[in-house]
Amino acid sequence: MNPFVSVVLPVYNQEKYIAETIESVLAQTYTNFEFIILDDGSTDNSAEVIKKYAAIDKRIIALFETNRGKSSATNYLVSLANTNWCVLLDADDTMLPDRIEKQLAFHLAHPNVSASSAHMYLMDEKGKRFGVSKYPYLKTAEECIESCKKQQLIFCYIGVFMISKESYLKSGGLRVDIWPAEDVEFLHRYIDSGFLLVVIQDVLMNYRIHPLSITMSKPLKMIEDISYVHECIHLRRRGQPEIPRSEFDKIRAKQSALTKLNRTRYAYAQIFSKNANFAMMKKDYLDFIFLFTISSVLSPAYSFALIYNKFKKS
Repeated sequence: MNPFVSVVLPVYNQEKYIAETIESVLAQTYTNFEFIILDDGSTDNSAEVIKKYAAIDKRIIALFETNRGKSSATNYLVSLANTNWCVLLDADDTMLPDRIEKQLAFHLAHPNVSASSAHMYLMDEKGKRFGVSKYPYLKTAEECIESCKKQQLIFCYIGVFMISKESYLKSGGLRVDIWPAEDVEFLHRYIDSGFLLVVIQDVLMNYRIHPLSITMSKPLKMIEDISYVHECIHLRRRGQPEIPRSEFDKIRAKQSALTKLNRTRYAYAQIFSKNANFAMMKKDYLDFIFLFTISSVLSPAYSFALIYNKFKKS
């Protein structure tokens, strides 16, 4: 049995990487898929690259529309899928050749699990690998159920999701009002809705770290956005209504100068620790020492806990 699956790819201004991303899909060992690509109003040459590949592979369904934003574009693509299993992908990442094959085999063996993620190689903007990003939790359906019962905060990469169309739509899909933290919110809403998510303990993707990605270009904004999402998750789990982002920002604005200073200090400690981790993976030891020193000064407890947990998992 070779079930038909849908690969969905929203694209916005990714002419530098989109050809490599498309080729990684076309090179999959599992071939029974449709590949729906939406150019979301790109102003560069992304559309021309997509048209070139659509002309040579009939599995590609190419769409070209005005910009609606990544969350809305992804929701739209999933709604168009002609099959129940949807493979999500970001336009600057690449799949390992056996990604679809391994994820589909997992779901066929575990029909109660409606979504899966996996580990990823980290690569730089030129495509050179320098490390592995692992999420050693939610390894089984039982761990997912337990995590939901304990109302734990979780994280895994949505760009390596295989998810059933039915569960995606029933859970409400990605929210369009909280980009770029929409994936964090979706993960928790998804499992809180009773759906099972498992992280396959294999590396199935290459995740690109480059200066233009939102996590690298605006790290403070990303941290603030995730803080807001976490607050909404906690409120929702307590049966309370979410607060608007404007109200969240007002509450923070009224906090004491010391509280604001400590929050900023902790945020920068996270940023420097993350970059120190990347430097260590790349074996840029001088950069690692410099970045880790700054992080340790800003928040010794956070920095050393991060190192401890890293060695504990390895």
